[in-house]
Amino acid sequence: MGIVIVSTYPDKKSISQVAHVVVEKKLAACVNYTKINSIYSWKGKIEDVEEFLALFKTTTKSKQKLKEEIAKSHPYHVPEIVELKMDDTNVPYMKWLEESTLGGEPKKRNNSSKRRNP
Repeated sequence: MGIVIVSTYPDKKSISQVAHVVVEKKLAACVNYTKINSIYSWKGKIEDVEEFLALFKTTTKSKQKLKEEIAKSHPYHVPEIVELKMDDTNVPYMKWLEESTLGGEPKKRNNSSKRRNP
């Protein structure tokens, strides 16, 4: 089964570094990230900050090691590490996800003439 791990990072540099490491280690097949605004309570104050939201795409077999890597390298004192199950995933994408996280050689997706990021 596919899993998405959600986390937030304070800046582009920190998420980019983590993303490269986990993809190279095949703990995640893909990491999407984008700038967001977050409002939250921290130590009795309301914070309103820019952050980067990261979506780490992985499998049930790789999720625990991925979570450990995120926790170990995360710059926040209390990192957000949320697991979302991908209950209904198209077969070609799921095969690519499994091949990309279990050490196999990823195969090209169907209809490779279309440019589509994971």
